[in-house]
Amino acid sequence: MQNKRRFFRMNAQGMEAYISDDIGFCSAQVKDMSRFGVCLSDMTRKPYVNGRKFLLIISDQEGHRFKMHAQGRWGLDRRSDKIFGVEIIDAPWAWTEQVLAKEPASDDIQGSSSWMLS
Repeated sequence: MQNKRRFFRMNAQGMEAYISDDIGFCSAQVKDMSRFGVCLSDMTRKPYVNGRKFLLIISDQEGHRFKMHAQGRWGLDRRSDKIFGVEIIDAPWAWTEQVLAKEPASDDIQGSSSWMLS
């Protein structure tokens, strides 16, 4: 599969996400991330967002919390796991700085995973 990503994706070990939808909250693990998107897995339930913007809070191992608005782009609902591709709409500058610090110096993103987030 051809990688159509515009921005580098990196693994996000130890990061957790919390989604606020119209019903309540659900939690997930951040599988990978970029400046403008994240892939969430191990979700406690399927969020009720239906293409609308929602509140996303991501916390890292150092105790930083990043509150942002996001919108779902795709999802997979497997028996053992729910996976959700999310576009970040409005992120704090601290999130952008953290991701930029972890990006490689090269513009080549072909080594990243084949997940698609438009």
